[in-house]
Amino acid sequence: MTGTVSVERTGSTVTLTLANPGKRNAIDYAMYDALEAEFTRIAADPTVRALVLRGGDGHYAGGTDITELAAIADGPAGIEYEARMARVQAALVALRIPVISVIDGVCVGGGLVFAALSDIVLATPDSRFGSPIAYTIGNTISPTSIARLHALLGRRLASEMLLTGRIIDGREAFEAGFLTRLLEPERMSVVLDELLETLATAAPHSIASIKEFQFRLDAQGRSVDIEDVYDRVYGSTDFARGVDAFLHRRPPRFTGE
Repeated sequence: MTGTVSVERTGSTVTLTLANPGKRNAIDYAMYDALEAEFTRIAADPTVRALVLRGGDGHYAGGTDITELAAIADGPAGIEYEARMARVQAALVALRIPVISVIDGVCVGGGLVFAALSDIVLATPDSRFGSPIAYTIGNTISPTSIARLHALLGRRLASEMLLTGRIIDGREAFEAGFLTRLLEPERMSVVLDELLETLATAAPHSIASIKEFQFRLDAQGRSVDIEDVYDRVYGSTDFARGVDAFLHRRPPRFTGE
């Protein structure tokens, strides 16, 4: 059984809701493909003025579904996987409309990256943010994602989270600057509706120009060599052990092999 990405159109707003029941909305390949397709479709539709990303079942999104990662047997397969992630993220970044993430519960791994790539992030105090990959499956995240986390959380906190696997709550994420608003659950829909009403009246060319300039500024930091690192990480024995340990619900034992 795979997860789903449901699509809802209300006026000029499209809402994409991720759901993978029982897995805290871990994102499988079918969900990534659906997201990329929707981002591309939205980009081609001038009547869409805002995109909302959210999760179902009390969570925003986890990382990639580990059953998908179990198929990565060597470094080249890891490079291919990361290229897939880069395509999905690039399709999101290519949007020239506001992207709003609405977060409750878990927002980790790939979910954390989607939130970091959003323009506006609304979250509850009970939300949880992090990327504890160094202590779970032993893979990595892209340099562009690290740069975005540095910019939003501050380098010290982002480094601590990535290096120690620490998960922070909504209050700490808000105080660090990762969130736009910290809201109690009962206030979320009211604030979101007000925000969408405001965005619907904005000049589309103005919004698109702001997004375009942000894209060009971010592009200045994208010329980083990556494939040798991906090859080393995904081709390691530690990564294979980490995935196997996760799937069999036992602690991983990393040795540096």
